[in-house]
Amino acid sequence: MTTISPDQSGADTETERLPRFKEVWPSLRRALLRFAGAGVLPVICFYVGFRTAGPVPGILAGMAASLLALSVQAWRLRRLDPIAVLPMAVILVQGTIAGLAGSAEIYLAAPAVEAAIWGIILIGSVIARRPLVPLIARELGVVPRSLAESVGLRRALAILTVAWGVAAFAKAGIRIWLLMILPLEAFLIAITITIAAINLSMLALSVWLPFRMVRPAPGKPA
Repeated sequence: MTTISPDQSGADTETERLPRFKEVWPSLRRALLRFAGAGVLPVICFYVGFRTAGPVPGILAGMAASLLALSVQAWRLRRLDPIAVLPMAVILVQGTIAGLAGSAEIYLAAPAVEAAIWGIILIGSVIARRPLVPLIARELGVVPRSLAESVGLRRALAILTVAWGVAAFAKAGIRIWLLMILPLEAFLIAITITIAAINLSMLALSVWLPFRMVRPAPGKPA
């Protein structure tokens, strides 16, 4: 008969144990800071530049703030990857087009294109059976190694990939709709609050769903 030593039992328990909230909080806090830096700072810089010097300086200021936020993210990851490179490329293209046209409306509508691209990529990755959220979570070091192969976690992250894709399409549609019906100041306030609310809701879901679906079997310690 094979006996299990206390050390082995402890190791098994540690492998099955779900991470506590305080253990995932650092990663969640970094995500919140990324959203704040990429979502709020460019809007403020654009508005200040637009009101003080006109559309083109405003566009350049907003582009610079967005690229700075993404560069800080890439520096923290110590490498360039698609998470940062794709938004950088889109920002450069859309900002250049808007700057050459001298149109603030094109600049403000352009993020809808980026959101739609992300929606296509995220939902397409699920259709191709290569969900993108698990890959991003591993790249950012959010998934504990002990749970990386959990069936429940993989299912939760696949669902989250679809959810983030739907949220991306929603953000694109809401941006265009608000831009059509609101004046500049009201649009900037409304879109910032709306996008922040969607992102915070998705972050909350991204924390809650894996905890809900990755549960130890009855009788086993969590």
